[in-house]
Amino acid sequence: MSPPILQRLFARYLYRSAKQQSRLLTTGEIALARSVFGDSINLDEVQLKTAWWVLKHYAVSPNGNIYFNPADWIIDFSDASLSKKSWLIHELTHVWQLQQGLKVVRGALIDRRYDYVLKTGKSFFHYGIEQQARMVQDYFIRRQRGQDCQALEACIPFLIVKSDDNMK
Repeated sequence: MSPPILQRLFARYLYRSAKQQSRLLTTGEIALARSVFGDSINLDEVQLKTAWWVLKHYAVSPNGNIYFNPADWIIDFSDASLSKKSWLIHELTHVWQLQQGLKVVRGALIDRRYDYVLKTGKSFFHYGIEQQARMVQDYFIRRQRGQDCQALEACIPFLIVKSDDNMK
């Protein structure tokens, strides 16, 4: 490679690196997460990060942190629209899955299905990785809109535990 090409590649690397951001969850985001996950998720070290390699309008959570395209960076999801809040809940579900020992990256690569049909008696863990995250996201949206959530509450394990705790 000629030096000008190397210079351009290095300049592009510096530009992309300079735009990267990283932060812990805000107090509002933690409250939002707790409203869904309760204490079933460890949020202390979860970081939101930008990465140039993530496509716009996508996010990935391969290692307990959540990566967004820089164009999708949000200062505080708890102050954002319902759609953006639910996106955070979806990605936090992947963090929860990792904390449960699930193979999130492999599962997401093998099975990209997001759509699901709730079946009585079918375990949450028998749905795909993305289907699980979509269920939790749908639960969050339905609850925010005051819609019926009983079927989802009966399937999502950390909601069942929360409901059982309230009965004591």
